[in-house]
Amino acid sequence: MLMKQKGIIVKSVDYGESDKIITILNEFGAKIPLMARHAKKVKSGLQAHTQMFVYGLFIYNQWRGMGTLNSVDVINRHYELQLDLYENSYASLCAETIEKSTEENEVSQYNYELLHFVLTKISQGTKAQLMSIIVLLKCMSKFGFTTSFDHCVITKSKDQSKLIAYSFKFDGAISSDVSYQDQHAFKLSNRSLYILNILQNLPINKMNNLSIHQEILDEMSELLIMMYREYAGMFFKSQKLINQLKRLENYSH
Repeated sequence: MLMKQKGIIVKSVDYGESDKIITILNEFGAKIPLMARHAKKVKSGLQAHTQMFVYGLFIYNQWRGMGTLNSVDVINRHYELQLDLYENSYASLCAETIEKSTEENEVSQYNYELLHFVLTKISQGTKAQLMSIIVLLKCMSKFGFTTSFDHCVITKSKDQSKLIAYSFKFDGAISSDVSYQDQHAFKLSNRSLYILNILQNLPINKMNNLSIHQEILDEMSELLIMMYREYAGMFFKSQKLINQLKRLENYSH
């Protein structure tokens, strides 16, 4: 059966000497694995069309099991992501999180809308790191955990100005008054916790001009990655590249 669906490539794996297996998140929010034959060969015309983040109309044959890709009418290649390793690695973290949060036979229109929103914002100049924070916040419940950042988990106080850390011992933000109860809590600014709370609760269609200081982005990123590791046992492949890039940056300084 010949299928035509819009979608975004969220996974691309080399298969043999010349083929690839790509996974698209289609416009309905379903993951579709496709065999892209000869996609690694320049002459096939599929090499550029089967890269990560390509948004297009995918034409493929689908019978039982995996479909076979015929052609791609590219709408947006998101070429800018191929030019910046940092932006690419954080965009990969977005795609990896959404792909892993979607079950094999699940149909999640929201996941497709979230990925489309993220890539559009990055194309418009919003930092991919900020987009990855939004994705990690929005996908939390799909990995079996949730939390809140707007009050002290011990005292229940809503005074956000006193929040100074996130406690894995108590599973929530803690204030300066009781910080002695967890010496190993992850310390971060109350500004970071305040913004995490806003981003967690704000619908993506209400997010317009997004610009946040780099130090706060780094704090939020580090905490969320720790939470996924601690609560869901998640280790992101894209995070390894991010860590390597940061080490190189620190070394060069």
